[in-house]
Amino acid sequence: MQALSSPYIPSPHLERVFCGSTPVDNSDRAGSSSTLRFITVHSLGIHGDRKTMKPDKLRNLLQELDTRVARMQRARKDHFTANLSGLRTEVQRLLSKVDTLRSSDIAALELMLSVIPIHDMDRSSLRNLLLGMKIGLNRLGPEEMLEAVPGQKPAAFQFGFEGERVVVVDQPLRTRERDRDIAAAALEAATEKGVYVGEQLAQSNCSPRLREAFKSLQDKLGARANIIQVGMYNQTCGRVLRGDVEELSPTLFELLRSHVELVFAAASQFDDWRMFRENASDIDRESVVELSQSTLALVRGLKAQQDTDPAVAAALDTVVGWTQDKAADKRDVLALTGTLQNLWSLAAKSALAKEVASEGRKLVAKAIIATLLAATTAGALAAFGKVPGAEWIETTVAYFKSATEGTPPASPSKNR
Repeated sequence: MQALSSPYIPSPHLERVFCGSTPVDNSDRAGSSSTLRFITVHSLGIHGDRKTMKPDKLRNLLQELDTRVARMQRARKDHFTANLSGLRTEVQRLLSKVDTLRSSDIAALELMLSVIPIHDMDRSSLRNLLLGMKIGLNRLGPEEMLEAVPGQKPAAFQFGFEGERVVVVDQPLRTRERDRDIAAAALEAATEKGVYVGEQLAQSNCSPRLREAFKSLQDKLGARANIIQVGMYNQTCGRVLRGDVEELSPTLFELLRSHVELVFAAASQFDDWRMFRENASDIDRESVVELSQSTLALVRGLKAQQDTDPAVAAALDTVVGWTQDKAADKRDVLALTGTLQNLWSLAAKSALAKEVASEGRKLVAKAIIATLLAATTAGALAAFGKVPGAEWIETTVAYFKSATEGTPPASPSKNR
């Protein structure tokens, strides 16, 4: 591999605006010609003639904007409530003339919002609604969309290009300068103990699942490629250990338990694991299932793409597996959503960029976007809206879907 706060709650209106009301069939996506007809590499021409969004969908976005601003207004006790009240008044005025909504009206809303001090998460969610309106009016250009897509963040997996092939990339271990020596020593101690743990497990009659879990953890410790993977694989070890406690001698159980604690202590010396752990948040189980099923459809689609390294699909398969564990928690959810966001980020930025290393990369990125769009159901999109910091996925999906609506589909045989 190469090196390279308030939660956002989506409304049903957004789900209809961005996904439409027709269910998406995720079965047998790999190699499906119908998927290619739905959205082809060539149909992702960013400058194609896109259709203007219907007035009822623009109205949905304005109503959602009004609802969120009203919620913020009720929560404020300072003089900025007057600014929020003015913003609501303007939104309600636009609701009365939605049939003649212009880009200048949206620009005025953006200006009013810019002078009101609100939480970054709230500002981001409102900005995404405004971007959705721009998409609806066919007034959002590639440059604006490129700016709206965040870069990749520390997660279970990050992605990059190796030539014209998408691969999993390493994430350098980061820690504060003053803690560097302590962090390195803690990781080295955990790695050394892991060797001894492996030897003891090899001599025991423990379950193959337990032995394999600690072997995978040791591989991640030795690779020094991703501290979040170390933490997540260690979490898996802890779960398997608890399940096998009756099968182990007290001495072996205590050795393994203390090793899990040691690895967590070592991981906590690194910034990325601390941030990952702190940013994890719970969402309902139904939303997790929607995301998992969508990701499995994505895995099937990516396996059919020659320009995507098999490790990419394997990475997505791994994070889905974590969420399907009965003991899955908010870290498992963040591992899944963070990894998906990183793939979206790479593909969207590469497809929108004016300058890339090669035109081939842009075509590969567009092919991945096509697969992402085909796999992302309305339920999965709504689930992303419940993950703090992931609301930009809704806007990105809306943009790329609108980029295909006015373009006739190309024959699958003409792709690349």
